[in-house]
Amino acid sequence: MKKLLKYPFLCLLVLTAVIAMPFTWQEIGLLPEGILPTFGEQSGIELPEPEEPQMGTTEPMTEVPTEPMTEPPTEAPTLPEAPTEPPTEPPTEAPTEPSKPPKPENPFEDALFIGDSRTVGIGKYAGIKDAEFFASTGMTVFNVFEEEVQVGKRDECTLERLLLTEEYDRIYLTLGINELGSNLDRIVNHYTQVVQRLRELQPRAYIHLQANLHVAKKRSDTDKTYNNDNINRLNEAIAALADDQWVFYLDPNPVFDDEDGAMKAGYTWDDIHLLAKHYVLWTDWLRENTPA
Repeated sequence: MKKLLKYPFLCLLVLTAVIAMPFTWQEIGLLPEGILPTFGEQSGIELPEPEEPQMGTTEPMTEVPTEPMTEPPTEAPTLPEAPTEPPTEPPTEAPTEPSKPPKPENPFEDALFIGDSRTVGIGKYAGIKDAEFFASTGMTVFNVFEEEVQVGKRDECTLERLLLTEEYDRIYLTLGINELGSNLDRIVNHYTQVVQRLRELQPRAYIHLQANLHVAKKRSDTDKTYNNDNINRLNEAIAALADDQWVFYLDPNPVFDDEDGAMKAGYTWDDIHLLAKHYVLWTDWLRENTPA
């Protein structure tokens, strides 16, 4: 032993060879795997836990697989089946027309007639007992709200005062023939204002705009102002003011006209006004044709 200690380098070399021999044998296949203890188990020394990589350090690269990774097959999305019938659109509601008011059984009950001398004739000779009359000879759309008229047993009053104190179901308006000497646009403008004011004062009343009756052919052919051509133009303008909801246009001329569209000669005493006995024909027509 003393001799060996004299050669420490040789002893260290032999010791190293003895220690390394088992590992060498395992590497060349002379010693089976699993016999040698793993590093750290051999001596019972606990290995320190690996530290987390600090900011700025690089982690070891993992080995790239030699074969491409295969993704699990995905099922192709199924498309919805096409409908066998074309989709039906939801039904659209047709626009509803305003409902028409009921036809009155007695159109003259709680009614007011406004007009000129022809309306005076209705009040005197037609036998209407239920209606009231605000009418005078020479009344026009220019002065209808200025005149004072006696209505029934009341004292004379203006039309506005009457409409503010009384309530009517319907109003018959017949004006225009006395105005024919004026410009048509001016007449229509004032006529429109009269209708608007009636609606304001009596919002619950139906307003019936009556056509002006024609004159006899003899008068029409010889008068540059009071002729049927002028009357027809005026009546057309009046008809345009109706909305068939609250304001209506009524034309009784067919009751009295001849084949030429003029008042029959046998119906008039002055080629303009009806004979007293024929006013009832007018009111009979209104009774049948008043729409509201």
